[in-house]
Amino acid sequence: MSKLKRRRLLFMAEVHERRGTDPSDVLAGLHELAAEDPYDLEVLLTAAELLSDRAGRRTGMAREADLAASIALLHRCVPLVPPGHHERGTVFNSLGQRLFMVAQGTDSPEPVAESVLAFREAVAATPHGNSMRQVNQFYLVVQLGEHFERSGDRDAPAEAVQVAREGYATVPPGEELRPMFRTALITSLRHLAGATARVEPLREAVGLAREALSEASSTSDRAGAQFDLVRALRALHDATTDTRLLVEAVDLSEQCLAATPRRDPEFNDRRTRLASAVRLLAQDRRDPDLMRRAIDLMRATIETPSAADEHAGTLIDLTQSLASLHAMTNDQLALSEAELTARTAVAAAPDPGPWRTEAQFALATILLYRSSVDARGTDAIALHEALGLFQHVAAATPPDHRERGDRLWHLGVTLRDLARHGDGDTAAWRRQARHVFAEAASAAGPPNVRIKSFQHLGAMEAALGDPHAALAAYEAAVALLPQLTPDWLSYMSNIIGLRQIEGLPDGAAAAALELGRPERALELLELSRGILHGRTLEARDLRLLRHRSPQLHAEFLRLRTALNARARDGNDGNDGNWDDLMSRIRSLDGMAGFLRAPSVQALRRHADQGPVVIVNITERRCDALILRADAEQPVLPVPLTGLTQADVIAHLLRLTRAVFAAPNDPSLLTRRDAQRDLDEILRWLWDRVTAPVLDALGLTAPSSDTQPPPRIWWCPVGLMAYFPLHAAGHHDSGGKATVMDRAVSSYTTTVRALAGRFSPPAAGTALHTLVVAVPDAESAPSLPGAAAEAAALTELLPNALVLSGAQATYENVVRALPAYPVAHFSCHGLTFWENPAAGMLLLHDHLTRPLTVEQLSAMELPYADLAYLSACSTSNTHPDNADEALHITGAFQLAGYRRVIGTLWPVNDTTSVEITRATYANLTHGGSTPPRTELSAQALHRAVRALRDRYPASPSLWAGYVHVGH
Repeated sequence: MSKLKRRRLLFMAEVHERRGTDPSDVLAGLHELAAEDPYDLEVLLTAAELLSDRAGRRTGMAREADLAASIALLHRCVPLVPPGHHERGTVFNSLGQRLFMVAQGTDSPEPVAESVLAFREAVAATPHGNSMRQVNQFYLVVQLGEHFERSGDRDAPAEAVQVAREGYATVPPGEELRPMFRTALITSLRHLAGATARVEPLREAVGLAREALSEASSTSDRAGAQFDLVRALRALHDATTDTRLLVEAVDLSEQCLAATPRRDPEFNDRRTRLASAVRLLAQDRRDPDLMRRAIDLMRATIETPSAADEHAGTLIDLTQSLASLHAMTNDQLALSEAELTARTAVAAAPDPGPWRTEAQFALATILLYRSSVDARGTDAIALHEALGLFQHVAAATPPDHRERGDRLWHLGVTLRDLARHGDGDTAAWRRQARHVFAEAASAAGPPNVRIKSFQHLGAMEAALGDPHAALAAYEAAVALLPQLTPDWLSYMSNIIGLRQIEGLPDGAAAAALELGRPERALELLELSRGILHGRTLEARDLRLLRHRSPQLHAEFLRLRTALNARARDGNDGNDGNWDDLMSRIRSLDGMAGFLRAPSVQALRRHADQGPVVIVNITERRCDALILRADAEQPVLPVPLTGLTQADVIAHLLRLTRAVFAAPNDPSLLTRRDAQRDLDEILRWLWDRVTAPVLDALGLTAPSSDTQPPPRIWWCPVGLMAYFPLHAAGHHDSGGKATVMDRAVSSYTTTVRALAGRFSPPAAGTALHTLVVAVPDAESAPSLPGAAAEAAALTELLPNALVLSGAQATYENVVRALPAYPVAHFSCHGLTFWENPAAGMLLLHDHLTRPLTVEQLSAMELPYADLAYLSACSTSNTHPDNADEALHITGAFQLAGYRRVIGTLWPVNDTTSVEITRATYANLTHGGSTPPRTELSAQALHRAVRALRDRYPASPSLWAGYVHVGH
């Protein structure tokens, strides 16, 4: 072909590119030229550009074909531009752009990874000072972020932050690319926080976004900066659960939307962001009105024209919001609309494409949820449809996609539910579920997904009759638990994480018991329960190490930081340094148990004052494990053959109704029936749980008056934590068939929680008591008994510091606590199931400065000995957090109190005064000595038993008081 014709074709290509017209005839000529001269770089680049432009105007297979042809031509260009060639940057920029276009139409990480490689080469080929270098850097940062989101490559965010920092620093203020780089840097910092599980990058991102907002001069720039700050605040909230960040994000989103004209192309996106922020705040507060507002915003967005993928995204958000509203309110219309919206999202999403997969996943999730809440039981039709959708989603999700594990887990749950429903071959459903859970557990993904996948795999193996495989799966889940609650997460974030392992401790123990390994069952329970308490014990070990050897303490911190970083990079190797360091630390005097996993031989030492009884309930079996100081047989298993999990749940519902009706219902008949229900529950507990345990211990008769009754510690697992095991019995039997007539009971969250953390005051220091009494807290019913208790304790404890009424403020109480080994609180207790960290004791200024579970748990009170909490429901928490003792009683334990007296449910104000007076009279020999706190369990026991003897038919008055600890 002549040079003239070549020039003409290149000129016509430029015309078509500018006009956006069909270049088919020019493309044919360019292909002919390329065939004649395969080294003509200009022709190859021009043809690739024309194909790319035409792809942008096409859809479906035609678009894909043009992009593939363009990429193929660019690959032919690569050998023609060796390092140093002036067109090398142009070729790799074009290749990166085309791969970016391909990535938008698929879930696959591969085109994104190739695009990253291309833009890396483009950056390397463009010299400093060339404006195209900054352009290439910007695209590299964007694609590294996309690569991280799709593949979970934890190296990508660090590289993105480094490149973004360089680009941001080299773009002069006022240039268009500068705010774009800042936004990219903010996004990269968010990704870096996700990859490293650190909160510092998020704080930096928030700082950058605030800086952008302060520099914004125009309304448009301000709206964009607000948008960046909203995203950064939300990410920081997700890591810290600080609601104030979410409130600020909602406020900024409001301002951003208000400043955006409706005709602005960003208006819908910003309204969607506002809706998303409001939705998160609604979930955080469990506020249905806020959720309805988010739903209204999403509906308004859907009613306006938008791109198909944007429309599908909003529909998916609306689906999830409607499902949340149903969970809060049980509004059946919300659930029906959620399903209809999800079906609309599937129809609206481009097919094939990632939005279609997301929409199908949303619909399948709603169907699975609908099946679980169906009033008639499992909905088989919904499950089968969900199964087909989840299978399609799994097939469309690449093996290295970071969401693959979660999507497979949902598929496994659907198969499990089909097996439970008994639809078809149950064993076949279970085998399929086992295979899917195993794949989900091995897939790359966050720890919570892998843990619950291993947990469900263990359950499937057990159901299929392979106890060895079941135990291995449960042990793998337990081994991952430290990754679920790293020490850099906030208290509330750890609580949320721990809720996801509900059922893991008891299931793991049951798997070990199936193999006749009670010692291993106990070890697994200790590893998977009381994790926050265990962290407190670890902190004590570290403080002791710092005291014994500052050099080894510093070495430990350095090596732990290095190993954490390597673990985040996917390298769990240990090169022997860790083992050597542990050996040197444990050789120090008193440090033999430093950070050791609990072994039965170590744990049995905590049973030297009396047995510890762990009560474990699962769907497959129910057992009590009795830990004794006996070296030959430290764990005595007691199968509870007369007990079922269904029985426990039914009696717990009955207990919950009764304890609230007994003192509060206006009907005398209802209150009498509630007391009768409580009495029957105590009888059932005796027959099914405590009598077999006491028989196994040889405690078959009431204790005599001539010798102290034996001690026993109860360690209930899961839902059993709500039951008054210490009060179980037939209380009309004359003391022959009750726990409290045979032993003095205490409770413990775990065996390790009985480890001595108490540091006695210096010699000669009196064991003084702090008394806090709040008879009239603002916005709460009056408690005349609080004043009566303070008066009684003033007589029995003449050296006590009494903070009563207006003196009982947050500041005064917190200042006094470290100085008083004994603390008595007589006030209201308030618990929040959805947010246990916000549970509190109602002090005088509780509306402005609440004394919460989270604040108490963070205190370090080394001389704390006894806390007496004369308040309602101090040991109550969300069922998913029962194994963590995330309540007011547990908070005092974490603060350092060796023994705590608390309550399981609302208690009577008058009888509380009586029990308080009797307990302290026993502790002080009628007020003649300082309180002997080591006798607190016996003192409470005598006070409660005396009240029981007077009112045996009214268990609500006396059965709710518990002693926790030593």
